Amino acid sequence: MRKIILMAAVIAVVVVAVAIVLFVHDSKGTGVKLQNVTSGELAPNYEFLIANGSVANLTSYRGHVTLLWFVATWCSSCAQGNEELNQNYQFFRQHGIKVVELELYKDLGYGGPDIASFVYSYAPTAYANNTIIPALAGYNMTESYDPKGYLDIYYLVSSNGKVLYVNSSLASTLGQLEHAINVSE
Repeated sequence: MRKIILMAAVIAVVVVAVAIVLFVHDSKGTGVKLQNVTSGELAPNYEFLIANGSVANLTSYRGHVTLLWFVATWCSSCAQGNEELNQNYQFFRQHGIKVVELELYKDLGYGGPDIASFVYSYAPTAYANNTIIPALAGYNMTESYDPKGYLDIYYLVSSNGKVLYVNSSLASTLGQLEHAINVSE
């Protein structure tokens, strides 16, 4: 009986030790990201597919302040955010902001229009003036920036790749975003 209890205790210690090692490994950013990217840290650099067929990554935008905006093309607040960007596209152009609108991986499993059609439908002027760059986020990028699958989340990234500001619901928080942009200059 003592041998069985001792064996069970050893197994329990090994299982706990393995769990701790895996947790520490993941929290250092070498495994799955357990929480959203936060202000002040270097933005993770993933490749994404631009709607024109080219591949880019965040490093491609170094030297420019970039807004990474994660959307689902079936999301009504994302459509409203595009309408707001369309009305205010000159602000972003004047400040040299590159807006990369990224469809979350596989539209989070729901059907919607392709990202270019979605942007063009709700922000035709901003799209035509290259203020918004429609793109597709891959699985790893979606998991890193939006592991809980929130709709309409965005990150303002500095010209050197650090996250300056994080928020959601662009249509409702555009004034706060514009303030963050003005303060960052």
